Amino acid sequence: MNHTRELLLKLRDVIQNGALPVENVPLADIRQCVYAELQVNRSTFTERQYADVLNRFEILCTNITEGETDRGKILLLMDAFILCVDMLSQSVYTLANREYWNYKHRADKDDPEVAEIIDYIDKRGRIDLISYDFVEEYQNLPVAVEVDGATGMRYVPYKGRKMFFPRTWDENRIVSYYRSVVMEQDGRSPHCYDKEPYGVKEGDIVVDAGAAEGIFALDCVDRAAGVYLIEADPEWIEALEQTFCGDRDKVRIINGFLDRFHEGSHVSLDGLFESEEIGYIKMDIEGAEKAALEGADKLLERCGNIRCAICSYHCREDEDSIRRTLQNHGFTTDTSQGYMCPNWTLEAYLEAQLRRGIVFGSKVRT
Repeated sequence: MNHTRELLLKLRDVIQNGALPVENVPLADIRQCVYAELQVNRSTFTERQYADVLNRFEILCTNITEGETDRGKILLLMDAFILCVDMLSQSVYTLANREYWNYKHRADKDDPEVAEIIDYIDKRGRIDLISYDFVEEYQNLPVAVEVDGATGMRYVPYKGRKMFFPRTWDENRIVSYYRSVVMEQDGRSPHCYDKEPYGVKEGDIVVDAGAAEGIFALDCVDRAAGVYLIEADPEWIEALEQTFCGDRDKVRIINGFLDRFHEGSHVSLDGLFESEEIGYIKMDIEGAEKAALEGADKLLERCGNIRCAICSYHCREDEDSIRRTLQNHGFTTDTSQGYMCPNWTLEAYLEAQLRRGIVFGSKVRT
């Protein structure tokens, strides 16, 4: 961001002193440069705020067209662009520094899980979704991306199996994604699905909602009696079919959006499993977890020996809501260790929010 500001200042200087004739000012390129900064920092805005920012930016840009010869107007536009970048830079820096987080979490300063996050932010000057030191161990993790001769699809060897990826993904994208998902399942991660005594047991029927690349199912398929993979993104369906091609006797793939109702492309757990005894549910469905649990009311009540791992970081109230729903059905609950730092909205930044990544539940009927 500082590089963009420096470039804008240099351009303004040469425009002002006449070294760059006004008719040669690359306005389109300058606009694109500032627009790129807005895109890079869009995670600090809500969708509505980002739309408003883009609208104001477009109005600013359309007031002066390519080929403008009025030096005063161009200099005014440059000042506006510099101010825009300055505001982004200052707000992001302010929100991602130790003093700010110490102030927001002064009541939690003795909590080692919170202190480690503050130390992480202090050392790196940024907020990541998982802001703990162990993530650095995965930044350069060797990843072997291979091509399957039969399908032409790329895969990564994983625990003696092949984890396939969408055909449209190139090697760099696969390497980055693979590193992130194995990092998330590190035992030190607040996003790790595995926690005793809430894990998958021998002979469980498992539901993996939000299966994506299938890492959770790959970790438990051998000890499960059956696995249902529910995935809304059609890009992942072909990849999952190849990843589990050798497990067709026990793995079923369902392309649909898990929801509170069962209709069309939307599926509910009650609609899918009217009588089957489910032993385990893992759910990571981008903030739709609460709705999906509403659509599992009968299943959660009916099944007597069941455990679950439900993502709880997408929305601020998710942990309390998910725990309350499970407890109302007779579950005992717990959470993953550590916290996740939601880094996709300005509100979350401003409040320096910390959220538990997973709510675990267990119900045993004697």
